[in-house]
Amino acid sequence: MNYDNKRYSPSGRCQPTFSNIRSALARPVHIPDCALDESTPGPAPTKEIGLVFEWDNGEHVASNIPCHLHFGGETRIYGTLDNGKLFCPAPPGEYTAQLLENLDEQKKLSEARQTLKKALDDIIEFEKAEAAALAKVQEGRSDFSNTLHLNLAVGKGFFLGAWGLIVSLKNIADLANPLTQFSNALTSAWNAKSSEGQSWGASFLQNYSEEQKRELIEVLGFDPEAITRESLVQAYETACFIYGDQPSKQLLEAFAVTYVSVQNKEELAAFGGAVIFEIVLSALLIVFTGGVGLAARAATSAGLLKLLRPLGTALLNVANFIKRATIKSASRTKGITGSIVRTIRIRKPKAIIPGNVTPLIIRDWSHLRISQRHFPHKVTIPKKTGNTMYTVPAEIVAKDLKEIHSHGEAIRKGETFITSSGRAYGTHEASIHPISGPGVINITSTEYNVLITAKKKGMASARKFLEEITKRDIITKEQNIRTSKLLELMSSEGVK
Repeated sequence: MNYDNKRYSPSGRCQPTFSNIRSALARPVHIPDCALDESTPGPAPTKEIGLVFEWDNGEHVASNIPCHLHFGGETRIYGTLDNGKLFCPAPPGEYTAQLLENLDEQKKLSEARQTLKKALDDIIEFEKAEAAALAKVQEGRSDFSNTLHLNLAVGKGFFLGAWGLIVSLKNIADLANPLTQFSNALTSAWNAKSSEGQSWGASFLQNYSEEQKRELIEVLGFDPEAITRESLVQAYETACFIYGDQPSKQLLEAFAVTYVSVQNKEELAAFGGAVIFEIVLSALLIVFTGGVGLAARAATSAGLLKLLRPLGTALLNVANFIKRATIKSASRTKGITGSIVRTIRIRKPKAIIPGNVTPLIIRDWSHLRISQRHFPHKVTIPKKTGNTMYTVPAEIVAKDLKEIHSHGEAIRKGETFITSSGRAYGTHEASIHPISGPGVINITSTEYNVLITAKKKGMASARKFLEEITKRDIITKEQNIRTSKLLELMSSEGVK
C-alpha cells in the first residue's frame, strides 16, 4: 500500500454495519481493526483504505469522529478516527467515505442558535431593569454628581470593557502589552502550519507561558489560579468558529448593539473593545470557573452571573455544531481501495484578532440639546443659506430629542437623525437643528429678518415690513403667507 511517502501505522477502529443508524449494531467492548460480518456474503477484505482528515493548516481533526465507508451493495463499514486517521482492510473496488454521516447538523445548529438567542435576550432584559433602576437614582443627583459618576464608570461594564482598559491600566509599550502578547500568540498558532498533525492549541501552549497568562487574566478581572491556558485555547477556538458563521455572528453583533442601546449613560461609557471575542471569552470564563474566579469583577451581581452561565454553555454548543457541520460538509470523499493514502483537507475559519474585531463604534448622544434659534419667537441671526423653522411646539421637539438621546445610534444615518415623528435633524457642535419633516419649514434670510423685526421692534413693525417687501416682489405671495403664519406663532408665544 502506498502511504504517499508518509509513515502511518494502522489506526482507527472499524466494524461492519448495515444501517445508517449507529445504534443498529451494538459496539463490542473491544473493536478489532476490522471485523466483517461473515453471515453476509460479500467480497473478502483483500485491500486496504488509508484516510487522513485534516484542517487546511495540516492539523488533524479530533479522534473518535465516526466515519461511514460505503462499498456498494450492502457492505458498509463503520469506523472512528484515531487522531484524524483511519486505516481499514476493505473489499476491492470503489468506496465512499463520509464523516458524521448521521448528524443532522442544520437542525442541531438551528436549535443551538435559538438557545443562544434566548440566553442573549435574557441578559438584555436584565440590563433593561438595571438601567431603569439606575435612572431613578440619577434623578435624585445633581448634574455635577451625574457627570462625576459618568467619569468614574468608564470601563466598569462586565461586557466589552476589558480590552479597551488594558493600555490605560498598563502604561507600557505595545510589545509588552498583555493583550498584544496574547493576540500574537493566538493568531500565530492558529495560522501556523501544523507539524505532524499537532493541534494549534498545543502550539499555543508551547509559546504562551503561565506568567503571560497570569498577567492577562489579572487585567481581565479574574483570578489567575482559576483559569488555565487551555481555557483560553477553547475560548478562542469557540470565537473563531462563531465569527466565521454569519448567522451566529449576527446574533452576537445584534446583541452588542442592543446591549448598548438599552444602557443608562453610565453603562454606555463602559462599552468598548473587541466585540465578538470579549463576549465569548467573558461568558466562557464564567463557565470554566463556575463564577468563582471573579476578582476585579466581583461587583457583578448574582442575577447577571446566573445568566452568564447559560450564555457560555450556549456559545460552546453553537461553536461545536458549527465545527461538526463544517467537518461533515467537507469530508465526503471517493476512492479506490488499495491505492494511496488519501488526505482530505477541511477549511478552518479565519483567525480573529482579539483587539481588532471590527469594533462597533457606539456613540452617546445624551449631550445634545435643542438649538433655540429655530423657534419663531427665539430667532437670532439669519443665515444666507436658508433657515429651518419649527411650526410645532417646543414640547413636541423635546420628545424627538429624548428619542435621539435614548436611541440615537438606531435612528442615525450618517450625521442625520430620523425620528419616529418623521422629522430629520442635523447636529452642530452640541445642538440639534431641524432639516425636514412635519412641522418644519425652510425660509429665506429675508423672511427670517421679518421675524427678527417682530422680536426687536414689535409685531406692527414686522407686518408693515412684510407688506412692503411683498409689494416690491422681494418675496412671493406664498412666502408672505408662511411668514404671516410664523408671526402668528410668535404672537401666541407672547411677542407683541
